[in-house]
Amino acid sequence: MDANTLQEVEALSQQLYGGGTSNEARAEAERQLSVLSTNPEMLDQVRQILEATSQPFTQHLACTSAAKQLTSNWGRFSAQQRLDMRNFTLTFLANKGPSCESFVVVALVSLLARITKLGWFENSEHSDVPKEVTQFLSASVDHCVIGLQIFNELISEMNVNKTGQPLSTHRKKSVSFRDRNLFQIFQISLQTLQQLLSGTLGQITPQQDVRLREQSLRLALGCLSYDFIGTSVDESTEDVGTVQIPSNWRGVIEDENTLSTVLQAYTTSQPPQSAQAMECLSQLASVRRSLFPNQECRQVFLTRLLSGIAGILRTRQGLSEEVNFHEFCRLLSRVKSNFQLSEMVKSDVYPDLLSLVAIFTVESFRSCPFASNSLYYLLQLWSRMVTSVAYLKGDGESHLDRYVPDVTQTYIMSKLQSARASLQANPSEDPLENEEQLVDQLDSASPLCRYQYDRMAEFLLSLFDPLVTQLQSLAGQGTAMPAQIEVLEGELAWLVYIVGAVVGARGTSRSSEEHELLDGDLCAKVFQTIKWIELRQSLPNGTASATLQRLELALLYVFQYFRKAYIGEQSNVTSTNLYTRLAERVGITDHVTVMDVIINKTMSNLKVWAHHGEIVEKSLSLFQELASGYSSSKTLLKLNVIILALQHHGPSQLPFLTVSGNPRNRTSFYMTLTRILLMDDNGVMDFEAYMSPFVPVLQHLNAFFNNQMPGGTEGPAREEAKSLVTGVLRDLRGVCVGMANRRAYTMFFDWLYPDYLPMLVKAAEVWCYDSQVTTPLLKFFAEIVHNKCQRVAFESSSPNGILLFREASRLLVTYGRRILAGAPLTYKDRYKGISICLLILSRCLSGGYVNFGVFQLYGDSALSDALDTVLQLSLSIPVAELMAYPKVMRAYFPFQEILFHNHTPYLCQLDTSVFMQIMACLQHGLKWINPPHDISVSSECASALYHLVDFRFRNSKKDAVALTALSKHLSENSMMFGSLLALLIESALDDCPNQWALSRPMLGLILTTPEAFEQIKAQMCESLSAEHRERMAEALNKLMDGVNRNLESRNRDRFTQNLSAFRHDVKAFMQA
Repeated sequence: MDANTLQEVEALSQQLYGGGTSNEARAEAERQLSVLSTNPEMLDQVRQILEATSQPFTQHLACTSAAKQLTSNWGRFSAQQRLDMRNFTLTFLANKGPSCESFVVVALVSLLARITKLGWFENSEHSDVPKEVTQFLSASVDHCVIGLQIFNELISEMNVNKTGQPLSTHRKKSVSFRDRNLFQIFQISLQTLQQLLSGTLGQITPQQDVRLREQSLRLALGCLSYDFIGTSVDESTEDVGTVQIPSNWRGVIEDENTLSTVLQAYTTSQPPQSAQAMECLSQLASVRRSLFPNQECRQVFLTRLLSGIAGILRTRQGLSEEVNFHEFCRLLSRVKSNFQLSEMVKSDVYPDLLSLVAIFTVESFRSCPFASNSLYYLLQLWSRMVTSVAYLKGDGESHLDRYVPDVTQTYIMSKLQSARASLQANPSEDPLENEEQLVDQLDSASPLCRYQYDRMAEFLLSLFDPLVTQLQSLAGQGTAMPAQIEVLEGELAWLVYIVGAVVGARGTSRSSEEHELLDGDLCAKVFQTIKWIELRQSLPNGTASATLQRLELALLYVFQYFRKAYIGEQSNVTSTNLYTRLAERVGITDHVTVMDVIINKTMSNLKVWAHHGEIVEKSLSLFQELASGYSSSKTLLKLNVIILALQHHGPSQLPFLTVSGNPRNRTSFYMTLTRILLMDDNGVMDFEAYMSPFVPVLQHLNAFFNNQMPGGTEGPAREEAKSLVTGVLRDLRGVCVGMANRRAYTMFFDWLYPDYLPMLVKAAEVWCYDSQVTTPLLKFFAEIVHNKCQRVAFESSSPNGILLFREASRLLVTYGRRILAGAPLTYKDRYKGISICLLILSRCLSGGYVNFGVFQLYGDSALSDALDTVLQLSLSIPVAELMAYPKVMRAYFPFQEILFHNHTPYLCQLDTSVFMQIMACLQHGLKWINPPHDISVSSECASALYHLVDFRFRNSKKDAVALTALSKHLSENSMMFGSLLALLIESALDDCPNQWALSRPMLGLILTTPEAFEQIKAQMCESLSAEHRERMAEALNKLMDGVNRNLESRNRDRFTQNLSAFRHDVKAFMQA
């Protein structure tokens, strides 16, 4: 490379990575330099740049460009080119690595690891890199650091599929690396750490000490965190479970020097290295039980681990640092999750350790300056220990009785104090706002409360009465004291949450009659808070209080857990003691009465908190779940509040229906209310009476549409009609969702058609470009044409199926033609509506309630108009946009599959350009065969292709016109079927999850285009080395062994078996 070119690349690199340049200049530099990473012919020049330049940014550019080139075009480079690049990178690191900038070293190490991963099975020199890296460790300290970096990056590369290779290929390389090198690397990390701690590495600077310590600890952690058995652990979760250490690691794991080395590394390091050492301890504490040859060895290991933890607790070494504190809490939780309580109590250090952990926990709850996430692990530890007591059978004393009450009370008091302090310091801040985190903690705290339940229930009851007394006193004084009231309400909300968790834990812990009485005492206190809430709402600005809103949410939380514990299908028979106590305290005598209280409160929330979205959503969720059970829904029908709601359910009775911010809530409410109505076997009210509140609204809209012209001017009447139509569409959709059987659906359709359904379609004419109207309108039609549970089943003499489709067709044509005429190219205004149109027509075509042959027979254009319009809508979406929006994609490909299955002649008679556009989309979808892609897309595309090939192969006389059109398409695009067959055969060699679905169209393609199959066979053989060509040809010829020239099911199954054998044979000789 000449000097001028090198200077130009260096200048562009500085412009790209250096500071002080504009975004436009960086973009231009990136564009000019992109050729280095995209053109395979530039790999040698990239290496020359790296060899010649001394500028760090240019070195980094060269490394990243080479990595991209090799990842994208590995098969295009010769074996010698790959090996030369690998050797060059190793040599460069050895000669210049210590003097390079750290980010350059990282890029070089990443490049070397990527080459090693890609070429692992191709050449022994690639897989021998770990041996060569050990030479770095015996050189200078800086070389040793680089060697450890290489190992770290290699572990990361082998453990995670970063190159997009098939999962099976990645796992084979990962397992091979695990078996050949990982244990040796783990030993190297421990040896380096031991040498560093013992001072045998000689004179090193403090900076070198930190780097060596960081890399060696990171390396040990990487080895222990390796995905040993291919479980692909989700890195977003912190609790990784059991570590599946291989059996040949046993000696090192059992060696006491291993634990002592990691413990010493923790006590002698500063964060973040100390936190890494603590993570290593957590991984060691999680090794699988079967690693140890017998229980005695496992017990020895556990005793050493518990002794080390006890030592840390005595000195509190490093626990004042947040990262160390967090990892130590995780370690405590991990120990209990991996070891049984019966094993822990056998250890001599257990009593002392339990006392130290209890003191540590209490102090942490009282004055932890760090995030509460860490405390969750402490709660989890105690919760797991408490739940294990039932399985402790004479193996030793748990001593938990001494500490659990104090730990639990301290936790509760700390939360009350935290809520009080937070509200006093900043009244606008809600300490209970993060309900997800709160629920996680309460789920762990609830078993602690039910352990020695009599003491804890007494403690909780003692906290309730003073709070309620103070609140009533403040409310009765008549003077405004909102700050004091909100503080007390915040504490009360926290107590209510705790009661909900404790009552909900009934099903997961041993329960007795005495416990049910205690549940009754606590629930009585919660039900009594309803009176305070009603009183508070009547005070000035009551509903504006954030703490009152949180108290409402806490009450709903209790109701949910109470429902699970005492209102389930099996719960009512065994909960007489609870209702005995509730009858004594608050007059609730049975489950019917308690459901009446809960439903009244729920309905009250829908009125009072109409503008509070979270309260409305959780109230409706509770309402829906209460109505989901058979016996509970029957009970709801007995309640006066439900009977009243069935008769009067308009916006005047339920103001939340008019709030624009919660449109889904309207649908949810009416779905639940309709399901309750349909449970009525005694005729409490008829369907007409239930639907009567909708009649005035629909009549008003009918009058509006009769006087309204499309494109009319805006005005109050138009805005009012828009609000009414969007609301009633969402309501009617909810009603339709609740129609789960034929009888109910038929009643709904007879009520709707012909009085109102044709009128609703007019909304698409008036507000065709307003997605606030068209989206609920289209969703309503998508629901009413949906034949779920075979509910759309009219009498054989009824024209209702055809009438329903004609209205759907009219809507699709009306909406579709206007959208094609000029809607904005955005998801909200165009693509979302198109996706629902695709869904509507798909459901109509697959519903089975319309004989579509009659439309052509009687000259009705409803079917052809709908097909033409929706097909134009689907083809108006660019492929990139189609694949970018999952909802659009999931509507498009099922629609195409249905068309190819039921309306193949229609598709074949389309213009060639249109037909080829559809086939291009299918070909694109066939490539979506591996996660994270939605593999159902490729399955649907393969099914559509199968129906097309089957149509051509059958060559029916009645379809002569369509077959002639298809032949014309193929003659103008002779390579279409051949390219699809090549793509499917390539997919067959990949371990995709839907192999069977992709194999379905292959036989038809081979039978209809034998010349393309022969050409593909020749190309596949020519691309291989001489030693593999003969075996590939033999495997390809076996594909058709025993396969006849037909597409019968038995013949297709035979071909699928041959295809599976073909895939196994090819993999066997290619890997060999």
